[in-house]
Amino acid sequence: MNPVPMKSMVEMIRGYHTSETTIETAKKMLAQMGKECIIVNDSPGFVSNRVLMLTINEAVFLLQDQVATAEDVDKIFKGCFGHKMGPLETADLIGLDTILFSIEVLYENFNDSKYRPCPLLKKMVDAGLYGRKNGKGFYVYK
Repeated sequence: MNPVPMKSMVEMIRGYHTSETTIETAKKMLAQMGKECIIVNDSPGFVSNRVLMLTINEAVFLLQDQVATAEDVDKIFKGCFGHKMGPLETADLIGLDTILFSIEVLYENFNDSKYRPCPLLKKMVDAGLYGRKNGKGFYVYK
């Protein structure tokens, strides 16, 4: 089975007052840049961050609970699901401080325990481990 080539996608947020004219103008501009958009309604975290932050946070819980290594968690996502990067590699790319901030915002907005930040993530950020942006997170970078 050959993978379908991925288009460059953008999550476009429709606010309460966003007009159809604005949506169409933004779509045209994105198309000129070779991007396709998916329009979603306004909500904290939208679609991508609500799902991604939960995935990353749960992957950190797996490390904290010593279920698997960072390498194995990422290998499972790449090998089993065809992801280009695993959730912990993705977290390092985004920045662990940004991940923590995002998951805290979701927790505050929804007051739902599923968004409770993993204590290991908090410890890592408190220790200054931010991922690629400063050379050490779940992996070490040169």
